[in-house]
Amino acid sequence: MSMDSGAPTRMELMSKRAQIKLASDGVSLLEGKREALLQELITRAKQLRNLRGVLHEKGRRALGRLAFARANRGTPEVRSMGTAGRRELDLEVTTERVWGMSLGHIKGRNVVRAPQDRGVGLLDTSSYVLEAGASAEEMLDQLVQCAPLERNLQILGEEIKKTNRRINALNEYLLPKLDGEVRRIQSVLEEREREDTFRLKKIKKSKSKEKK
Repeated sequence: MSMDSGAPTRMELMSKRAQIKLASDGVSLLEGKREALLQELITRAKQLRNLRGVLHEKGRRALGRLAFARANRGTPEVRSMGTAGRRELDLEVTTERVWGMSLGHIKGRNVVRAPQDRGVGLLDTSSYVLEAGASAEEMLDQLVQCAPLERNLQILGEEIKKTNRRINALNEYLLPKLDGEVRRIQSVLEEREREDTFRLKKIKKSKSKEKK
């Protein structure tokens, strides 16, 4: 959309009015998009709030059981279990398209393992240490659910800011400039019309005198 001042003609006036209509429609579309993004943001923020609440509970439980295990069995035994149970997480990452954005989801498989799958002997390992390991994995499983939501909220927030900037640019810069151009062209055309009317009257008057 050109922002150069065109010649003050009726065609240019029609062009500027068409640009105003296009820009106004663009504002309406962007405002609709912003509203939809805000609703999406609110919905996902509520989900994250609930998940975070559970994460905090599991985190406190995991820290409590870790402290209890270290107090009863000592830090070396706890560290030994952590080393023996080390593994790579099996995560499935998927995405969905929302208003042109890619929002991610992570699904963990077997994040919380059965006691016999943690790489330690059940008869040789204290129940305190086993409980600490189980609580840590439960906290990790909850964290895996929270992480993509955190990032998705950041993406949505950035898109809302970008949409706001576009709306402001149209409302505060482009539309006022186009309105000014329309007024300028209308003023010139009206002045020309007055001049033409004056000239016609002068010509008619002159012809009337010649006839007499």
